[in-house]
Amino acid sequence: MPKKYLTLVAAALVAGAAFAQSAPTVYGVADLALESVSATGSTAGAPGNDIPSHTRLNANSSLFGVKGKLDVSGGNAVIYQFETYIDLGNSQYASANAASAGSSGNTNTVSGNSGSLTSMFGARRDTFVGMTGNWGTLKAGYLTSGFRGATAKCDLAPGATGVTAGYEVFGAAGLGKNWFQRYTSVMYTTPDFGGFSAALNYIPNTQKSPEPTVATPGSVDPGGWDVLARYETKLFHVTVVHTDLKDLLFGGFNAERNKSDALFAGINFPTDTTVSAMYNMSKATLNTSPTASNEYKENSFYIGVKQKVDNHEFMINYQSAAKLKQNSAGVADTAVKSVAFRYGYNFYKNAQVYAHYAVITNGAATAVNFNIGAIGTAGQVKAGADPKAFGVGLRVAF
Repeated sequence: MPKKYLTLVAAALVAGAAFAQSAPTVYGVADLALESVSATGSTAGAPGNDIPSHTRLNANSSLFGVKGKLDVSGGNAVIYQFETYIDLGNSQYASANAASAGSSGNTNTVSGNSGSLTSMFGARRDTFVGMTGNWGTLKAGYLTSGFRGATAKCDLAPGATGVTAGYEVFGAAGLGKNWFQRYTSVMYTTPDFGGFSAALNYIPNTQKSPEPTVATPGSVDPGGWDVLARYETKLFHVTVVHTDLKDLLFGGFNAERNKSDALFAGINFPTDTTVSAMYNMSKATLNTSPTASNEYKENSFYIGVKQKVDNHEFMINYQSAAKLKQNSAGVADTAVKSVAFRYGYNFYKNAQVYAHYAVITNGAATAVNFNIGAIGTAGQVKAGADPKAFGVGLRVAF
């Protein structure tokens, strides 16, 4: 056969193989709420530390993503995903009206009041490449941890986002809160064995540094892992997750070790009623010098109920974190709890209008803020202040 015909046949085969692959899937969520928020009752410093009632737009983890699957031989496939937060004008970090230099009380607009002034794209979300087959799934990239994934599965707020989400008080760990969500890691997930499955997530110690001195504390050997085991049927699911992290969360210590054991469960009743519960036991060991360390322990709990009636959804959840223990002794006024209510009306497939209310009740020595939709800038909610949010919004997924 002439060479030019061989070339044409080869090109046709390559083109046919390419067209046989499915096109990438483009997806996203637009979720925006108009909220009235405040954080008052501070016990730290002057009353001026309170955050007065004001309105804002909260973007509730709006996102945009592209994902795909390329079939290869032997029933295997290459998978990939690129996902980013989308800024819909989120102004919860209200640095926009800073005082003008040299003025007496006048303000000038700087940045942030309408979200990013340069890009609609924000924080990176799950982004990875991997392979899948009848042997399981292997992914590498910026990944949701087993702890975060199990929490999201039990969370009754759509998209596990907003001020009514299950990440507000649940998962508190002493100095940290909701402390293991996403990291650059490698994750292997087993196939489903009659309802049983498991996953192992490993975080490489990429940023390992020399041993610090007392004068210059810092990361020693950052990295860690978590392992998940789950049993799931149409009626219910149960998940356990163990997490072990080193030098990843707080910073400024000679060494850190953070461990967690968590139990997650949910049940779906024939009445369109869903009940979810989560319990987490956290321990953080923080070394302030090579010879001095403090151990912190805190347990947290979540329970939620969602009822669907035709196109209507009603949800309530309660979360609490017990009093923090430092070196086995209870720390006064460190307990915290929250209550959230949400009503949604699904007027179209994947489109919902909703109203919600949430409040966090901090102990006199705690300053827990909303995890998704924090009020004010980082650290602005002071100990004893109680963040509150009431709002209405629209959520659309595609």
